Amino acid sequence: MKQFFCSDTFKSLSIFIALGIMFGSCKHKTKFEELLPVSYSTSIAPIISSNCAFSGCHGDSAFQKFSLTSYDALMNGGISAGSPEKSKIYSVIKSLDKDKIMPKQPYAELSEKQIQLIYIWIGQGAKNN
Repeated sequence: MKQFFCSDTFKSLSIFIALGIMFGSCKHKTKFEELLPVSYSTSIAPIISSNCAFSGCHGDSAFQKFSLTSYDALMNGGISAGSPEKSKIYSVIKSLDKDKIMPKQPYAELSEKQIQLIYIWIGQGAKNN
């Protein structure tokens, strides 16, 4: 009876799997400085004002968690300039959890383009430009 795996095949397979795990878990780092600058006033503010900062949501100054009515309010709302993944706003607009994702139903989720603009803007330092 033949062996199903010979020791050389098993060793090769083990090395292949180990290399796949090591290199497959690498994450691509976005080079924000190589992308076109994203402007707060022309790109980000319109997204926030039309999807987040209106009465009953993050447009009320008395909102229970935070207001998004201005650049300063947005920055106090959990933006970690230069680190989109560490920014609260990015995590809630990109969430897969229906209870955490913003905007909440019945409002439409942000488009992928809007999410990408916010991601790039935060990664570029979340400047008030």
